[in-house]
Amino acid sequence: MLIKKTRGPVKLLYRLIAIILAVMLLVGCGGKNVTSGDNKPDSEGKSEATEQPEEQKQTETEKPDNTGSDSPGSPATASESFTNYTNAKGEVITKISDALASNPDTAMDSLSFLGLFMIDLAMVPASSFGVGETAAASALGILGIKDIKYSEDGNQYSIKYKNEEGKELELQGIYDKTADSLKCTSFIDGKETFYSEYYKTSFGYVAQIYAVEDDGSSIAYKIAISGEDGAIGVEEGASKPSLLTGGESADFPKDCPKWYAIKGDQFTGVSSDGVEISFTYVPSEDD
Repeated sequence: MLIKKTRGPVKLLYRLIAIILAVMLLVGCGGKNVTSGDNKPDSEGKSEATEQPEEQKQTETEKPDNTGSDSPGSPATASESFTNYTNAKGEVITKISDALASNPDTAMDSLSFLGLFMIDLAMVPASSFGVGETAAASALGILGIKDIKYSEDGNQYSIKYKNEEGKELELQGIYDKTADSLKCTSFIDGKETFYSEYYKTSFGYVAQIYAVEDDGSSIAYKIAISGEDGAIGVEEGASKPSLLTGGESADFPKDCPKWYAIKGDQFTGVSSDGVEISFTYVPSEDD
């Protein structure tokens, strides 16, 4: 009974985040197009499209090469980059969580990532970085977020809003398009609560998250993603780690006291009790 109860929550929660991001990306892109249209009369836009079709086609074709990125195929905006990363991370976390829950000896460890889910939920406004104030307000409004203050300065972003308790929440972000890297810091009433960062690498992504609770306790997560495989390290009571460089290996989460890794159907790790884990993962029936 315990296994059946614990196999689903994290998977369902990250599927929910994936759906939210997909909807917000669509709404954000639509809002951005509307904003552009408001700034430029339809007749003017149609005239350019009619009189200079070859020039317009050339501009669209060359756009990826004019982004200033050294990484071909880099996302066009911080919003797209964040969504790609979050979806990739969600797949690996749900796979690791499901693997833990499938093993009677590690079933309770599958709940280790519920705190990470709450942080990821607080990170959802980053899906509006780079889309503009109108589009951001439209997309975030779907979640009931109101009184949004959006600012953008080059590759730096900020979204402020108030929660139901009247506290001011702010998510700041800095996007490095060349590295396909995003660093975010979250504040509540001006007090830093957590920071999150990721880098695109040759094998996938590396990321880390550091959070401090109201009681002063802290936790750090280190993550490496390679397709459907990956590793997650957890350190409670951690000091704020050094920033990532993007040169970390796929095994860097294993530096944590507690870590879990999946490669194909082989699961390894060190549990919350310090016990080494190794078993063959059999996906749950609904996979």
